[in-house]
Amino acid sequence: MQVALFRALKSANIDDEAAAKAVVVVEEQIDMAVGRAIEPLKQQIAGLELKLDQRIAGLEVKLDSGLKGMQTSIDGLKWYIIGLGSLMTGAIAVGAALTAYAQFIK
Repeated sequence: MQVALFRALKSANIDDEAAAKAVVVVEEQIDMAVGRAIEPLKQQIAGLELKLDQRIAGLEVKLDSGLKGMQTSIDGLKWYIIGLGSLMTGAIAVGAALTAYAQFIK
């Protein structure tokens, strides 16, 4: 675009310096117009980033609390299994002692 504009100005008998300045001014105007046009989009993107960060943080909290609850359940189950195993071991020991006593009494 710059070259085409410069050539058009030259063909209209505008000197090189004035044509170059005109091209620079047009470029600046385009940059400003584009900047103004995309500003609302930048704000929307920033808002979406904030919402996304908040949702991710919320999911992290939920995940952490769920994992803590799961760990508590696992710990409880572990102690239940240990207690049950201990009870079974005790029952086997009592059964063996009673069997030995019964053999001794005969």
